[in-house]
Amino acid sequence: MLFNKLHAFFSKHRSTFVAGGDQHEAASRLPYRIVTTCRNSEVANLEELMRRLLASYDVTHQANEPAVQSHLTAITVEVMCSVRERAGLVQLVTRLAQEVSVRSVRWESIPQRSPRAAQPAYVPPSRGAALPA
Repeated sequence: MLFNKLHAFFSKHRSTFVAGGDQHEAASRLPYRIVTTCRNSEVANLEELMRRLLASYDVTHQANEPAVQSHLTAITVEVMCSVRERAGLVQLVTRLAQEVSVRSVRWESIPQRSPRAAQPAYVPPSRGAALPA
């Protein structure tokens, strides 16, 4: 029984103990979206700050779009990061929230789509179809 527990533990945390753990970690990167709302006049300064803070992350998408109010802009950034890097992402969001020009910051995980094609859960039979015998 003790052997089974140890085997389960080492199987789960193999990347920590094996030298090739970085390859496993790179494959397990998850997508996150950071949306920062700021004043239009401060977009360039905030983009530069975000560029510096996100230098070590794999940025997959970046966009600016007008927010609900006319004097605000929403800056959206999507990044890929591992579980270990997520602490740095929390620090980044906290740092952005401390900026005077920032009105709001939110971050969320982006759900990954299933590789299996979407299929309808129920397909009603046609009205003219014969009933099974």
